[in-house]
Amino acid sequence: NQKPDLVLDPKWVKLSAQRPAVDEASQPMPIYTAVRHFIGTDDNDPNKAQSHQYQWFEFNPYEVGSIDHGAWIPSWAFGRPMVNGREQLKIGEAHFGGIIGAVSSAFCASFDAMIMELYTAVPSAVRSAMDPLLDWIEHGTEVSHPIPPYTLHNPFYIGEQPSASQSGKLAELESKPLLSLMDAGMENNLPFAPLLRPERNVDVIVCLDSSANIDIMPWFARAEAWAGDHGVERWPWGARPWSADPLRPSKAEVKLDQSTLSGTRSVRESVNKRIRDDNIRCVVFDQPVASSPLPKKNGSLPRPITILYIPLLPNAKFRDPDFDPETADFCGTFNDQWTTEQINLLADLA
Repeated sequence: NQKPDLVLDPKWVKLSAQRPAVDEASQPMPIYTAVRHFIGTDDNDPNKAQSHQYQWFEFNPYEVGSIDHGAWIPSWAFGRPMVNGREQLKIGEAHFGGIIGAVSSAFCASFDAMIMELYTAVPSAVRSAMDPLLDWIEHGTEVSHPIPPYTLHNPFYIGEQPSASQSGKLAELESKPLLSLMDAGMENNLPFAPLLRPERNVDVIVCLDSSANIDIMPWFARAEAWAGDHGVERWPWGARPWSADPLRPSKAEVKLDQSTLSGTRSVRESVNKRIRDDNIRCVVFDQPVASSPLPKKNGSLPRPITILYIPLLPNAKFRDPDFDPETADFCGTFNDQWTTEQINLLADLA
């Protein structure tokens, strides 16, 4: 029998082509995230860097832009070479495959992140021996990426001399002809940032956490720091699902814990016990347990965002109590083939 001709569906080629499914409400709106690593120098030279920052970018069928810069373009315009908002060469919208490559490029991790993968896997005695060396080389490894990130035309480029009226952060972005993006997990594996945009006015966030070394990851601390930096008043301050301190926290994370989490240790330990010992599979954070770092305003406090935290953990009441998703080979980052039975194993953990 002759095989039918394969027809390439446009929705797999362009991000903007996913819009009809959202307009018709047949599918939820997808939000893809990536980060740009700004290392604080005019030419982004890691050898000159004094500080660094991950800046969030969002892709959805309607718009693409930077959450940190407040700069947005229609999705169909992303990937086209632009100067001051005018297309310079008609090459069309960026291929969706390239976008997926950028948002899932964990292999573009910094040298520091690669070292931490090893650090978390070795015994504590070995970690103690590694600490002095890591302290010595810390800054250089944080800003160096052995595998370069996905780079394409910067749609926000307006020339070497951006408008003096723009903020310093936006002016810096507008002065670069190229834009380099990588997996947002470099900053946070729980992508709260796009959901905290004020125009979305989110009330509830369902957070599914399948991180490795799940109880020592600083994702909530980093999300809280981002919320504080961006004036998100409704963040449930002090929300932490785990009592363990992160391994080798950054200076900013240490400062945050000392300033906003004083007195919350007992709450964190109680939540940790509910997850580990009482087999609770959903923890609700709907009220702050720590003081807000933001300036106080007159009037009533805004209603906090509710976070439903659902971690991927072994379940003693599961039909296979010995199944541990953190150690199962097929749950590894680099496995891209799953059987029906494996999918069911994971689904039944909830």
